[in-house]
Amino acid sequence: MKRHNFKRALCIALSVIMVAGSSMTTFAARGNYQANALKTAYTNVMTYADEIGVDLGISYSDFAKEYKGYKSVAEYEQVYYNLLKPMEQSTLVATYSARSSSSSSSSGSSGYYYNTGTKCPSEATYSKYSLLSKVKKGDIIYESKGGFGITGHVAIVEGIYTYNGKNYIRVIEAIDKGVVRSILDDTRIDERGGSVYRVSSATSTKINTAVSFCVGELGSSYNLDFAKDTSSSETNWYCSELVWAGYKKAGIDIEVGGLHGEPGVTPRDITTKSSKTTKISYK
Repeated sequence: MKRHNFKRALCIALSVIMVAGSSMTTFAARGNYQANALKTAYTNVMTYADEIGVDLGISYSDFAKEYKGYKSVAEYEQVYYNLLKPMEQSTLVATYSARSSSSSSSSGSSGYYYNTGTKCPSEATYSKYSLLSKVKKGDIIYESKGGFGITGHVAIVEGIYTYNGKNYIRVIEAIDKGVVRSILDDTRIDERGGSVYRVSSATSTKINTAVSFCVGELGSSYNLDFAKDTSSSETNWYCSELVWAGYKKAGIDIEVGGLHGEPGVTPRDITTKSSKTTKISYK
């Protein structure tokens, strides 16, 4: 009787092992399939980006890491195409440097409010909105008319300064001419579809850290890629990457992640979609 029970128990144990082994094999197969699918998607996206002249600057490991939260590899791959396709259609990427004087570029420098250094242009006006009393150091300026009309553009407020007896708002941003100082005024708000966001949990110390980081990058070049760098030794930036990196250095990750985020760090990821930033009224 005991021998019979032993044999039965042994058969059950072997069956469990065989089922478990089969499940593990299936799980491993699924893992390999997904890894292969991600590698194929990465190759497809990078090839397409290269064909239309966009340097994504994203490694496969980062590409795979950001896949978390998406329902399928196909859906994730399509997100990249949704961002890249309009760039190809508008032909802005291929002629970006040549068209730096055009106001339709991602972060063009044709307006008087761009690349102003430590001076305030005489054209600057602050009579329509309450920008000088509402905007604070560390605020993020989001402009819907930027980013090839896809992702928008952002800048970080360095502070309120005085030039020739006139108060003005100075910002730091990555535009086609590189990381520069510019200004924010009523006209820029209107012309660029501007709005103001504040990092909700940021203390004055963290704000100073974030702004100081961006100040330290003045003079660096511009590069539209989807890389996510936070190193002070980085030599080129795109607008939202710079602002995100500043707050990341201060210990606050303002980017929305997972399924709700976009490849790289887009302006929408750190403003309209982020739970860490709040829209501020300036009217």
